[in-house]
Amino acid sequence: MRSNPRGGAAFDDPDVARAYLHRPPYPAALYGFLAELAPRRLRALDLGCGTGKLAHGLAPYFQHVDAVDPSLPMLRLADDGWHDNITWIYGFAETAPLDGPYDLIVAGASIHWMDHAALFPKLAGLLSERGVLAVIEGDEAHDTPWDDEWVGFLTRWLERLGDRYSPGEYRAAMTAFRLWLMIAGERVFEDRFSQSIDDFIECQHSRASWSRANLGPLTAEFDADLLALLRPHARDGMLHYTTRTEVVWGRPRPDLDGR
Repeated sequence: MRSNPRGGAAFDDPDVARAYLHRPPYPAALYGFLAELAPRRLRALDLGCGTGKLAHGLAPYFQHVDAVDPSLPMLRLADDGWHDNITWIYGFAETAPLDGPYDLIVAGASIHWMDHAALFPKLAGLLSERGVLAVIEGDEAHDTPWDDEWVGFLTRWLERLGDRYSPGEYRAAMTAFRLWLMIAGERVFEDRFSQSIDDFIECQHSRASWSRANLGPLTAEFDADLLALLRPHARDGMLHYTTRTEVVWGRPRPDLDGR
């Protein structure tokens, strides 16, 4: 593992890293689709790799995968020896030492944390001639039986933390990268997933707003409130829901002058 002197990140928390392991997987069909987007399958890059979900999924398709993240706790969980063709790189995507050209660059549930003005010009120089950048979003419950109650839960708890529920602002932040991408295509993958209530609650602690560090002394009350919401929707302690994963791909813009 190469080191980056900047270190640290928003999710540089061992508890958050452990909670990440309870997030639903991406649909199995996603990885083959991403590999098909690449002109060749020599080198791939995973930006903000976290615990390595995308990197591990792409490793069977590429000769080599670089995976970069600014959280050492995340990388320690990711680097489990499963695949020996992955290089785990500690650092921020904007400044980490990355060795292109890459045939495929991916970012899963991470690009909204990055400085697009610094990142995209760099990515434009790292891709191979026909290489592709793919942004993947969506590893959470979608269209659930508890959707209406969930909105009230989010509204109530964000207010308790001094924030507010604003899906429009959230969506704008999550899609801001599109200004920097010459979009070639989009696709949605859906899958079914089953998870215990306890694991679902633990998964929520991987989210920035609901990390135990952010909730502090309210953590136990948050968990109890969420348990009460979910219990009527479980069968034998298990929740069953759909995950919806959106993929947007294209070429990064080196600047915004030509948009």
